[in-house]
Amino acid sequence: MVRSYGLIGLWSALAGVALLACGGAQPAPASPGEPGAEPAAEAPAGGGDVWSDTMPDKDKAAFMKKKVMPAMSKIFKEHDGKEFGDFSCKTCHGPQMKPHPVDFLPTLHFKDGKMKEAETEPAMVKFMHDSVTPAMAELFGKKPYDPATNEGFGCKGCHNVEM
Repeated sequence: MVRSYGLIGLWSALAGVALLACGGAQPAPASPGEPGAEPAAEAPAGGGDVWSDTMPDKDKAAFMKKKVMPAMSKIFKEHDGKEFGDFSCKTCHGPQMKPHPVDFLPTLHFKDGKMKEAETEPAMVKFMHDSVTPAMAELFGKKPYDPATNEGFGCKGCHNVEM
């Protein structure tokens, strides 16, 4: 299997993907500061254990480092240890450490209620829908996306989505 950020980006792009579960609020991930910088090593005193869309970037970075990275690293490595053996912040934020995953991860495309990417990567879409999206929703303390209410955490939590 060829290893490249393009392929990793595609795999990661489907992280919040479900055939009909692609909406919801976008938690603003950590702003890493300098390109290539890693988030803070530990949560600041008095914060970092519970996500808030309005918390300072420093606290968002600490939360991502403390909560999201360990959980997502485990999920991705269990899914495909070879492909995601070096899972890191750059898997979703890119080699330039973009402040938000939507600035790096591919845009997802829907037409007539179907995701184009599901045609080319059905196993990955299923993995993202069944494993990654629910775990991310839980980490952020949000309900999974509900297409009936158009609320909750879904694809748009990490990706741009074109309908």
